[in-house]
Amino acid sequence: MPKKLTLIALFATISLGLFSQRSTLELTFTAENNGDYVQLDSIMVMNRTQGGETVTYWPDTTLPLEINQGDLLLYVGYATFSTVGIPEVNDDFSSFSVYQNYPNPMGDRCEISMYIPCAGKVHLMITDLQGRAVLLTDRQLDEGQHTFRFHPGGSNFYFLTACWNGVSRSIKMISTRRRDGMGCRLDYAGSQSGEPVLKNFLQVSDLIVRQSGILDTPGESTTYTFQFATNIPCPGMPTVEYEGLVYNTIQIFSQCWLKENLNVGVMINGNMQQSNNEIIEKYCYKNEPDSCAKYGGLYQWNEMMQYNTQQGARGICPPGWHIPTDEEWKVLEGAVDSQHGIGDNTWDDWDYRGYDVGTNLKTTCGWYGNGNGTDLYGFSVLPGGIQIDGLFLSIGRYGIWWTSTVGDYDGAWFRYLYYSDPEVYRHLTGKWSGSSVRCLRDQVYAPNIELTFTAVNNTTHVQVDSIKVMNRKQGDEAMLYGSDTTLILPIELLFTAGDELLYIGYANGLESGILDTPDESTTYTFQFATNIPCPGMPTVAYGGKVYNTIQIFSQCWLKENLNLGVMINGTMEQSNNGTIEKYCYENKQDSCTKYGGLYQWNEAMQYTTQPGAQGICPPGWHIPRDEEWKVLEGAADSQYGIDNNIWDNNGYRGYNAGTNLKNTSGWYFNGNGTDLYGFSGLPGGRRIDYWSRFDDVLEFSHWWSSKGSNLGIAWYRSLHYGSPGISRNFSHKVYGHSVRCLRNY
Repeated sequence: MPKKLTLIALFATISLGLFSQRSTLELTFTAENNGDYVQLDSIMVMNRTQGGETVTYWPDTTLPLEINQGDLLLYVGYATFSTVGIPEVNDDFSSFSVYQNYPNPMGDRCEISMYIPCAGKVHLMITDLQGRAVLLTDRQLDEGQHTFRFHPGGSNFYFLTACWNGVSRSIKMISTRRRDGMGCRLDYAGSQSGEPVLKNFLQVSDLIVRQSGILDTPGESTTYTFQFATNIPCPGMPTVEYEGLVYNTIQIFSQCWLKENLNVGVMINGNMQQSNNEIIEKYCYKNEPDSCAKYGGLYQWNEMMQYNTQQGARGICPPGWHIPTDEEWKVLEGAVDSQHGIGDNTWDDWDYRGYDVGTNLKTTCGWYGNGNGTDLYGFSVLPGGIQIDGLFLSIGRYGIWWTSTVGDYDGAWFRYLYYSDPEVYRHLTGKWSGSSVRCLRDQVYAPNIELTFTAVNNTTHVQVDSIKVMNRKQGDEAMLYGSDTTLILPIELLFTAGDELLYIGYANGLESGILDTPDESTTYTFQFATNIPCPGMPTVAYGGKVYNTIQIFSQCWLKENLNLGVMINGTMEQSNNGTIEKYCYENKQDSCTKYGGLYQWNEAMQYTTQPGAQGICPPGWHIPRDEEWKVLEGAADSQYGIDNNIWDNNGYRGYNAGTNLKNTSGWYFNGNGTDLYGFSGLPGGRRIDYWSRFDDVLEFSHWWSSKGSNLGIAWYRSLHYGSPGISRNFSHKVYGHSVRCLRNY
């Protein structure tokens, strides 16, 4: 999935009318093809509850629409694709042509090529989304193909228009990396005489418009991602293991289906009624288990729904999946039919509808009278027959699938495919018949998140100059400037659940960093004070001792290493016995008093592997994550800032971060530091597992991070008397290292 903030294809602002109350939503759309970004041509929004529709075209970004709360909306995205593997150049070499930039979307730059039939002056103009000209230039060009190199500025969307001999050609360009404060640049990159050879220009006959559909009932600002991949396993979930069986999955545009009919439960005889007895029951055709293995089970509607009447219920489907609704079947039908698209009113009709939808859904074999299909989209439906009043009918001739939508007369909607028909049949039937079940994966649409930033120096307000937001997992970033301190974040575009964001605030030549994994709208306060006790918490009483605190920009640390627990001999292993155990250097209590205790990683973490866990730290504090150590390092170094990728390296890194974090005394051979930020790092040494001995006192300090591995190692930081840098490395978890605690944000 594309996760770049700058890949937003479309916004829709919707006012919800509920009686006299109205609210505004921001719906954000983007699209992908199995992980590759896709530019949408247009989006149609249809109200399936009230009726009515509206269409917006790229690059329009706002769509006013009034709906009632609870209305079901159908979004249909359209995008243009090539029908050939490698698009060829237009054979008409007599025409002036401008080819789509490559790559598109671009990062720091892209290349643009054009073909000039004969020598002449070309006027080039580049405008932004608002139509403002950001670059104008003229160039005399000879006949042939010419290439330019474009470097974007501070916008995400550009339009290039080239005019030659009274003929204009335009292309649309998308930038995924804004260079705010910098102008655009267009450089001439060279020419090639003769006919063009670029493979980017598509003939009209090589293009096909595809559509992808999403159903939702929006109640808040939301991000939607259209999927244009089809007939592939669902990305990230090729199979599902459920109740002892493994099911394959199939992606059909924006819907992810199980590729096989469901076969779950205990077989009962076809002349019995399925009942609400907390046991899933199924019929197998003619009471033969082999039929269930091939065609799946047959279920009465109530049993399938697990006696729930809410459409879209999970029913007997795996967790995270559900019984498809009538509307969701309509989306599938429109997606696979060659004549009637998603949202076409033919799908609202009863009985047989469509042109070749049934043919495209049926398997290529197994149907009576050679009534097989093309299985064009990999849905692979088989004719499993039906159970009615204790009888089994028509296996090989037709298949029937339930929806979770009820209709009149206590019936429910179903779909029916017949061997001799290319269409698909929609009707109501009694809930007591036994039919097949296909499961559809739940769509969970994440709300947009509003991040608001402010800043203080101790308690005095500070005006930030700019704010950088970086995704430490995905690598994307966005910038805010001046007084613009609110960022509306489409969560699906910039990050996915669990991604860690790094916010860096800049003010008066200083920078301050905050790490978080937001799951709701949040206000963050950058702290620019440093080398002072943490405001509001100068000390922490814990385990019978009082620890001082130190504020280093937006991080609040304990000023001393942790000294908690019962001392055990260095020859023993610390264990999960309900008692916190510590080593003291050379088994001397005075060493713990001076340097703090030494802890094996599992003991420090209290036998959890969750990064950022409290471990043995005080309540409201935690073992610092690897990324949080990087923030401290960037804040303390005079040459390499918080966002510098040098901190991702191993070994000693930085210019003087180590010097600035070391105490001003106590280090071997006068290897003391400046303690510029009050961290007061002391050389407490370590306990080594191999010989259960101690070493490195006066020479090294070693602190655990909470980032571990199932290989028995974990990341740590160390300072050395002879180095001005700070080392990032990993060691066996059975080593004994010091622990510094970081306050929860």
